[in-house]
This record gives sequence, C-alpha cells and structure tokens, in this order.
Amino acid sequence: MKSLWLKFLKLLNINLQPHQAIPATSYFFTLLLHSYFFPVLMKTSISELPAQWLSFETVWCCVASLAVGIMWKGKFRAAAVKWFAVLAIAESVCGFSLGMWLAFVQWNVWVYAIFSLLYVSIISLTISRCIMVFKTKLWNEKSRELHDNTQSVIGDIALCVGGVLAIAACPPLKLALVLFGLTCVIDDIGWIVTYLKLRNILKEEPSGMKAEA
Repeated sequence: MKSLWLKFLKLLNINLQPHQAIPATSYFFTLLLHSYFFPVLMKTSISELPAQWLSFETVWCCVASLAVGIMWKGKFRAAAVKWFAVLAIAESVCGFSLGMWLAFVQWNVWVYAIFSLLYVSIISLTISRCIMVFKTKLWNEKSRELHDNTQSVIGDIALCVGGVLAIAACPPLKLALVLFGLTCVIDDIGWIVTYLKLRNILKEEPSGMKAEA
C-alpha cells in the first residue's frame, strides 16, 4: 500500500522534503475547504457591503503589509519568531471564535468584515513573515525548489477538488461559517506542530542577524 502511495506521489511530481509533510497536509486541507466554502461567504458579503468598503479593505491590507515589511527587522522580527506559536494559536482562536459566533449566534456582515480584516492585518501578515523565515532555514537551493513545486502541486489539487465540490453542492451560509472557523485552525496547526518540534532550529539566528538593530 505504501509503495502504491509513493508511486502516486511520484506521478504527481510531489517530492516532500524533510519536515514538509505536516505543514503540507495542513496546507492541502486549508485550501480544499477554503475553495469549497469561500464563494458563499464572498457572494454574501459582497452583496451586503458597499463598494467603498471593498476598496478600503484593499488599501488597509496593502498599508498593513507595507508596515509589517518595514518593521520586519531587529527586535520586532526576533520577537515574532520567538513567539510564533503564541501568535499562530491566537490567530486560530480568533478565527474559530468568529466563525462559530457568526454561525450560531448571529450573522452580521460588518462583524465578519471588520473582525476578519483586523486579525488578518495584525496577526496573519506577521505569521506569514515568520513562515518565510522558517522556509529559509529548512529548505535551500534544490530542496527549496522541490518544496515550492510540491507545494504548488498540492495547492492546485486542493483548489480543484474544493472548487468541484462547491460546484456540485455549494454549502449553506451556516455551514460555510463553521468551515471558515475550522479552517482558521487547520491553517495554522501544521506550522505550529513543526515549530514546536524544531524550535531550536527555527529560532536560531545567524550572527549577523543577532547584531541587527
């Protein structure tokens, strides 16, 4: 059975690199679920929100990303890497709580729009920078190429499967919100587990970085 599975992965050109399996699995299910439920949330929120808000979201996210990029050095970078697990758990709790509240207490498009925008801009962008750092420590040169290509193949498969499921049977809003909350947890759990297993490697800094102001 294992041999058959390895042949299947080889056929798809999926070459999992050391320590990639756990975050890759998390990534697969995150994209699969997201591509399944997100069209419902997007259609519902766009129909209820003014066009100006959608423009504001774009500007806000760009400014937030720019701010994190400018600050990504010295003490801010070191603290983010050190407390990555705490940040990722906080993001999971926030996203899960938001999804469950909207699904079982009351749907409110403004709560969804504002709350999700805040935690994405404040926490998610910082987490993505941490993962950027971790990738440079775990995979380099040919290994990084194989990692990135494998990640791309896995992502494309997940998006296709989720999209086909959505075409066949689009979920109702309540189920979409529940899946949204669960996906917020699944999205982070792979890297949380990897970080906790390899924290000594992932937190280690080159001598040049330690001296950086």
